[in-house]
Amino acid sequence: MTTSQQIQRVLAVGVIALVLGALDSLIKGDGAGLVGALSQTAAPWILLAFLAGAATSDRRIVLSVVAGFGATILALIGFYFVNSLIFRFGSVSWLSRFHYSLGAGKMYFELALFSGPLFGAFGAWWKKNLSMAPVVALGLLFLFEALARATQSNIFAQYADPVAAIEVFVGVLWTVLAFYTTRMLRQRADLQKVHSTKVLEPS
Repeated sequence: MTTSQQIQRVLAVGVIALVLGALDSLIKGDGAGLVGALSQTAAPWILLAFLAGAATSDRRIVLSVVAGFGATILALIGFYFVNSLIFRFGSVSWLSRFHYSLGAGKMYFELALFSGPLFGAFGAWWKKNLSMAPVVALGLLFLFEALARATQSNIFAQYADPVAAIEVFVGVLWTVLAFYTTRMLRQRADLQKVHSTKVLEPS
């Protein structure tokens, strides 16, 4: 893959992340009920950075770090952009509402400074080595967050158990899918090695 193709892929991932963040905000709406409780979970945002890093990995971990960071930031911008359109505060201008929305998400942007690059790099590590460790660790993050929400959550307390159950399901589903995907990619890599060896063998 050429450098220009890698850059195009990073940009495409960024656009997709922006759209996903906007859709997440649309689905969340005013943040009430079970959907609002689900919108408070952090693991899906970490998964986004991981997938962004894996999608742009081509033996250049720097691009994956940038992709993981960019995808997380752009998804947050898309989220708060739509958020600023949903909530209105009298005659306040949209620009002011957007600025206020971004300020309300300051903590998440700060966390993205670490989680985006870190899990983007994990995505690259998985893509390069086809190791089970990072995908299993990501699945466990869903389970750990579910456990913390079920035992300690004070926000959306009435939805803590359903949200925890959904996160456990998603974590298990992700781990199973990632396991089979990794195994399939390993088999494909082994076949390519065998094919390359046969081609290089003298006739």
